[in-house]
Amino acid sequence: MRKVSLTAVSLVAVATNVWAIEPGLYGVQSGNDGQNGLFRIDPATGAATKLTSLDKDPSICGASFLHGELYVTDVLNWVPGTGYLLYNRLDTDTGIFAGIHDQGFDFNWHGLASSDSLGVTWAIGQDTNRSLIRTDAAGNMTVIGPTGIDGNGMAYDDLHGILYATNYEDSGLYSIDINTGAATYIGNTGVRCDLVGLAYDEWTQTLYLNEADVTDSLYTVDVATGQATLVGANNFPWIDGLAWIPEPSSLTLVAVALLGASLRRR
Repeated sequence: MRKVSLTAVSLVAVATNVWAIEPGLYGVQSGNDGQNGLFRIDPATGAATKLTSLDKDPSICGASFLHGELYVTDVLNWVPGTGYLLYNRLDTDTGIFAGIHDQGFDFNWHGLASSDSLGVTWAIGQDTNRSLIRTDAAGNMTVIGPTGIDGNGMAYDDLHGILYATNYEDSGLYSIDINTGAATYIGNTGVRCDLVGLAYDEWTQTLYLNEADVTDSLYTVDVATGQATLVGANNFPWIDGLAWIPEPSSLTLVAVALLGASLRRR
C-alpha cells in the first residue's frame, strides 16, 4: 500500500500546478518535405489543428508531457559549447526546442512515455540493444534493460502503473516492466506500427494511437487485446509524436481512485 500511497501523494502535488497549455491530446510532426509542427488533436474525430511550426526538425520522434512540460526525442539541436542534444523540451507557444541531453548518442529514441507520479520519462534506444532507458527530472539517464522491441510508440498509465509500447515487426502492443525492461505481448493492433505515437488518458482510461505513415489517423486501442479502432483522419502527415496532458484537477481524482483501490485490497 505504501507505494500506491506515495504515487497518490505525488499526483496530488502535481495537481496543484497550472499548465501553460490547454489540457488535451497533442501531436508532434516529424520534419517531412519542409513541414513540421505542433498540433492539437481532437480525440473524438482525430482531426489535427496546427498550433505552431518548430525551430528544429524532429526525426521519427517520441513526445510526452511531464509535469506540464512537453519533451520530444530525436531532435538534432546544436548547442554551442555543448554539442548536439537530441532529448529536448519544447516551448509549446513558440515551437523552440531547449536541449537537455544527447540520448547517449543513440539517434533513435522513436517513442517516449512519462509518469507524473514518478517524475521520469522512458524511451527505448534502438542503438543500445533496444534497451529501456529512464530519464529523471534532472536529465540523468539510466539504462534499465533490453526489451526486444522497438517501442516506436510509448505511453504510461499512471493509474494502473503500466508502460505500453508498440512494435513494428508484428504490429503488436506490449506492456513493459519498468524495473527490468522485459516486454510482454498483449496483442496485434491491426495497424502498421512503423511511424506511430501512443498516449494515455487516465481519466477516461483510453489508450490512443496515431499512425503517421499510411493512414495518418488517430485510433483508440483496447489494452486487453491490443486491437486498434479507427477514430478519424488527422488530415496532416507524419504526426508520430503523441502526448496527452490532463486537467491538473483530474490528477487529484486519479490519486483518490488509487487510494480507494489500495484500501479495498487491505
